[in-house]
Amino acid sequence: MAFVFALDFAMESNITEQVVLLVLQLGVIVFAARLVGKLASLAHIPSVLGELVTGILLGPYLLGSIHLPYFPHGFFPLMADGGIPVSLPLYSLATLGSIVLLFQSGLETDFRTFFRYSLAGTIVGLGGVIFSFAFGELLGHWIYHCSLMDPRALFLGILSTATSVGISARILSDRKAIDSPEGTTIMAAAVIDDVLGIICLAIVMGLVGSTADATSVSWKQIGLIALKSVAIWLGFTCIGLACAHYLARFMKTFHSKTSYAILSLSLALLLSGIMEHCGLAMIIGAYVMGLALSRTDLKHMIEENLQAVYTFLVPVFFCAMGMMVDMSAVCSKPVLIFGGIYTVLAVVAKVIGCAIPS
Repeated sequence: MAFVFALDFAMESNITEQVVLLVLQLGVIVFAARLVGKLASLAHIPSVLGELVTGILLGPYLLGSIHLPYFPHGFFPLMADGGIPVSLPLYSLATLGSIVLLFQSGLETDFRTFFRYSLAGTIVGLGGVIFSFAFGELLGHWIYHCSLMDPRALFLGILSTATSVGISARILSDRKAIDSPEGTTIMAAAVIDDVLGIICLAIVMGLVGSTADATSVSWKQIGLIALKSVAIWLGFTCIGLACAHYLARFMKTFHSKTSYAILSLSLALLLSGIMEHCGLAMIIGAYVMGLALSRTDLKHMIEENLQAVYTFLVPVFFCAMGMMVDMSAVCSKPVLIFGGIYTVLAVVAKVIGCAIPS
């Protein structure tokens, strides 16, 4: 019995220590991110870049692992066992920040403009994916002297297709341009890139998981995965748009602007979780819910009441992303040379692939 009480006390103490560390980490992150983000804005640099740099500096690969009094493993210790370098509670809050960011971005989008430029965004997104994949795969073919069906070449192609919806949304939102024709086209293209990236990854994983002969690949199964991804995305978008006014009417029964914001955010969380469970990204679900509610007369009230949550959580997301950058690996000579060539080609591919259909 004494052993059980001692074990319970040890577990409770450990949980308390983790909570205290998380509270202290959040205090440092939010303060530092706001400060560096403000300095970046004064220098006419997007504040999101300042937040990313803050995360890199504070992260476990740089200052975060320095031994401090009462923190023998550092203030942001490296969590090697969890698959991610930051603690799971901090990563969870960062994920919540990404959901809030894309939900708010969806709310800020003018639906009529988005619908008007959705075809343009789709074509631009397709162009970006096709050119990026081709450039990345050809680079792998040239560097490794391998066939185009080699997994290394295929994965380099996949990596170059990725577009950060979060960063696109943040920069457009900061510049009050998310509901402009250009902004809606960029957001539509970014969402399309995300969906197509998942489909391409499924195809490549199918190729890699099979034999070297591509004829043995189950193209039927890959086609079903692609169809499922597109159907889920478009299906939930249509359902959200169709039910938006009914949801708004239900939320109005609470007669509270704060309740509107809380209920709408809870719906965004639910749809984000469903999207992730179905194989798509959480942020796509958040953006779809925000886009649906942007058609209602509650749009501006929800935006205003979520602004404080947005201001607090979104910098945590970008800082946590910066903390995952291992500068010792990035700064090695082989990585710098190859990474430099790969980055230039990826940027050129995106510019050409998106500019031509634009």
